[in-house]
Amino acid sequence: MMPAAHKIRRAASRGAAMAALASLFALASQYTLADSLDAGVLDDALLQQIAEALDVHEIDVSSNLNARDVVSQRIRRARLGRFPDLPVDTFPGSEEINAWEAGYAEGEVGGLVLIAGESGGTDFTQRWFDSERRLFITFYSEDFAAAQKVAEVAAANGHVAELHFAGGDSAAAGQYYATAAQRLAIDSRAARRYRTDVTELSYLGERVRRRSNSLFRDDGNRGDSSLARREPSVFLKETLGDEFNQSTISEIVVPGGVALGETAEIDFTAEEMRYERGSLVLLDAQDARLNLPAIAPAEAKALFDFVHRSEAIASDAIVDIDADGRVRIASTLRDTDAGYAIMHADTLPFEFVPNLPVTKSVVIDTQVEWHGDTAPLQFETEFEVRFLSADNMRIAQTRAALVYEFNSQAETVKYSDSWGRDVRRLDENMDYAGLGESMAELARYAGWAALFRRLAQEDVRFLRGRYEFMKIDKTGQKTPIRY
Repeated sequence: MMPAAHKIRRAASRGAAMAALASLFALASQYTLADSLDAGVLDDALLQQIAEALDVHEIDVSSNLNARDVVSQRIRRARLGRFPDLPVDTFPGSEEINAWEAGYAEGEVGGLVLIAGESGGTDFTQRWFDSERRLFITFYSEDFAAAQKVAEVAAANGHVAELHFAGGDSAAAGQYYATAAQRLAIDSRAARRYRTDVTELSYLGERVRRRSNSLFRDDGNRGDSSLARREPSVFLKETLGDEFNQSTISEIVVPGGVALGETAEIDFTAEEMRYERGSLVLLDAQDARLNLPAIAPAEAKALFDFVHRSEAIASDAIVDIDADGRVRIASTLRDTDAGYAIMHADTLPFEFVPNLPVTKSVVIDTQVEWHGDTAPLQFETEFEVRFLSADNMRIAQTRAALVYEFNSQAETVKYSDSWGRDVRRLDENMDYAGLGESMAELARYAGWAALFRRLAQEDVRFLRGRYEFMKIDKTGQKTPIRY
């Protein structure tokens, strides 16, 4: 039986810590780590600082646990290290959090929480969110003793540590895991034998691909190919061209459906996003609240996940329904209310435009603007409903495009323009307004997705409430196999 939840909090005085740090840096070029480690590229300040002390306790240190020369050597002692596919500020997704918490609840996985270079008596959780040097070390149950030694050495070198294991609150530990700026693990023979879905432990013993610093075919994207196989046909909406430029899409296929890939233009500065009391809120540089429009938490979570996946596989495609009515939808939106609404919108264009000699329609966002001068914030989404056919090379060509503008405050859609060589074939009595209004929900989702992209690209902090947001159950209407 392992001990109940352990917590270790120790902090060296500021003067002693600074002296020790200076001494260790002076010695950094003199000491040599165990032969199995990549000492030549060990440039991490924290790992350098504690490596020599851990060596005394027969624990090795590596800045890359997946390095070919590290993995190829027989593992004799426990190793503490990083993963190339988990760079700084790479936060776990919902499935990763659930897998880690499941292992923790079973007593098979533990976590060592470190605030590097921090000491003092203020609340640990508050300091965790405020610090830029938050580390989380995952370990297998049989490596508990090694985790204890790492905690003791880190604390002795001026850091603050909490050790979570065996019977503790999984939500409390999971919150740290979900918001860690850096995710490490303890590697051992026992940990490698443990079959698990916990990301950090599943990476153990795996070596990076040849001529790469990643376990996966596309560096940093965690297996683009395998992810993309579960999605609609991968493409970026700009490859469809516009009114003045022909399509540049490389695949000899006519894409259709819905593709949302805009990044929002904003006229305010957001420093932080939070999720509290069931709502998302932004904070500016003065910590003033910028309230966002109302959106169901499950819808926001589905769109947030879609943006993350879209960036990972470089595709804006959400849904495509083929000639036989078979539905292909982004995995992050499958069986959600947002996904169902977008899928339904994809079926409507030909109900309003039945007389064009085309094979597919596609709805894309073309511009999103968010404004900070209202409470709550408001946005406008410009989008196009396009009708496509293939040229003699089977490359997508736009025959007619209808341009609309959605206003979030009024929740109205306005028809503004049309273009394309077959625009004149449109029925003069066509219900332009009806087609636009049928796309209102889709345009609202496009506005939110574009905002999430902007916040991600600007690295806006999202820590407070992140755990609760990532745990939202987004399940809604079931996506049918055929429509």
